[in-house]
Amino acid sequence: MADRETLSRTRLVVLSLPSLAFAGYDLARRVFLAPYLSGELGLQVSVVGWLVLLANFAPIPAELLAGSMGDHGSSRFGRRRLWMVLGTALVLIGTAALLAHGAAPSIASLAIALVASVVGWALCNVTHGAWALEAARDGQARGRIFGTRTLFGIAGGIGFSAIGALQVPAWSSPFMAIMIFVACGALVLHAALIALVSDRAATPGRWRLAGLLAPLRLLFANRDNRRLAALFALNGAHAAITTTGYFYTVNDGLGLRGWAPAGILVQTICAAIGILAAMRIAANLSARTLLRLTLWANLVLALALPMLPAGSPAALMLWTIPFGLTSAIDFMALRMLLGARLDAADAPSGKRAAAHYAGFHLPFNLCGAAASGLLFTGYRALGFDPRAMPAPEQTFAPVLLVPSLAAALITLASLRVLAKEANSTPCANPGASTEQL
Repeated sequence: MADRETLSRTRLVVLSLPSLAFAGYDLARRVFLAPYLSGELGLQVSVVGWLVLLANFAPIPAELLAGSMGDHGSSRFGRRRLWMVLGTALVLIGTAALLAHGAAPSIASLAIALVASVVGWALCNVTHGAWALEAARDGQARGRIFGTRTLFGIAGGIGFSAIGALQVPAWSSPFMAIMIFVACGALVLHAALIALVSDRAATPGRWRLAGLLAPLRLLFANRDNRRLAALFALNGAHAAITTTGYFYTVNDGLGLRGWAPAGILVQTICAAIGILAAMRIAANLSARTLLRLTLWANLVLALALPMLPAGSPAALMLWTIPFGLTSAIDFMALRMLLGARLDAADAPSGKRAAAHYAGFHLPFNLCGAAASGLLFTGYRALGFDPRAMPAPEQTFAPVLLVPSLAAALITLASLRVLAKEANSTPCANPGASTEQL
C-alpha cells in the first residue's frame, strides 16, 4: 500500500523532477566547464586540469557526510528534507559567486565558488537518490522509479544541450548560461519535492563520528558489494573520460569546431531513445546481462573513435548516435543492482538508503575525478594545448587516442569483473543477483 501511494503518477513525477536540474549541472560540469576555463577565461591547460580535478574531488567528502548522516535527519522534519535545503542553499551561493567573479577572476575565488556549487549538488544528489531508493520495496517498482528519473534526467540533458548548441550572443558562455538555469530550477524543483513527497522518519539513535565510515564499510562488506563497487568505479572513470574529452575530440581532434554542442544534443536525444528501448525490450533480462551487452557496445565504440576521418560531420554523427543510445543504460543497470544490495542488507531498524547510495557512488566519483585528471595529464604529455589551436594532424594523437585507449581499457576491466562474477558461486540471496529492470 505504501508503494502504491509513493508511486502514484503525481508523486512519481515530483520525485523524478529534480533529475532535470541535476542533469543540467552534470552536463555543465563534465562537458562545458573545461572549455569555459580554457576558452572564455583563457587559463592554461595545467590550471584547467587542476580546477576540473578539484570540481570532481570536492563532492566526495560531502557525499560521505551525507551518506553517513543522511539517514538520521531530524525527528521533526524527517530524514531527507533538511539535507535537501542545505544542499540547495550551497548551490545558489556557489552559482552566485561564479556570476560575481567577472571575466578575469583569481584562481582562488574561482576554486571556492566551484567547491561551494559542487558540494551543494553532492548533498542534493545523495539526498534525492536515497529518497528514490527507499520509495519502493520491489524490483518492478524500483525500475519504474529509476527509469522515470533517468528519462527526466535525459530530458533535462536535451534541453540544456540545446542551450549549448544555440550559441546565443547575449550569453557569455554555455557553461554559465546552464548554471544559471539549473540553479533557478533546483530552487523550484527541490521545493516541490520537499512539499509534495512524504519523507520517512529519521533513523533512531544519535549519529556517531564512527558512522562517517559507514558508507565505506558497505563497499567491503562482502564479495558482491566489492564487485559492485568495482563496477561503479570503472563506470565513473569511463563516463569522465568520454564526456570530458568529447568537446576536445570534436573541436581539436576532428577539426569540427562548433559541432560539439550539436553532437552533445544528439547524444542526449539518443540516450532517451536508448533508455526507453531498454525499459521495453529488457523486461526479461537481468540488470547484469543488460550491463554486459552495453559494455560490449562501449568497447566497439571506443576502438572505432580513432578511425573517424577529420573534418567529416557525417562520420562524427554516425559515431555519436550509437554512443548516445548506450550512454545511460550502463549506469541505470548499476543503480538497479544497487537497489538489490540495499534489499539484501535491510535491517529491522530501517534501510540505510543514504549510506548505500553515497557509498557505492563514492568509487564512481572518485575514479571519475582521477580519470579526468589523467586525461589532462595525457593531453599535456603529448603536447596538446587547446589555446594554441594547432593543425589537425598535430592534435590527432593526443585528442583521439588518449580517450579511445582509456575507454577501451576501462571497458575490458568491467567485462572481466562481470565474467568473474558469472563464474563464481551464486550468492545466498538470489533476489540480490537477479534484479530485473
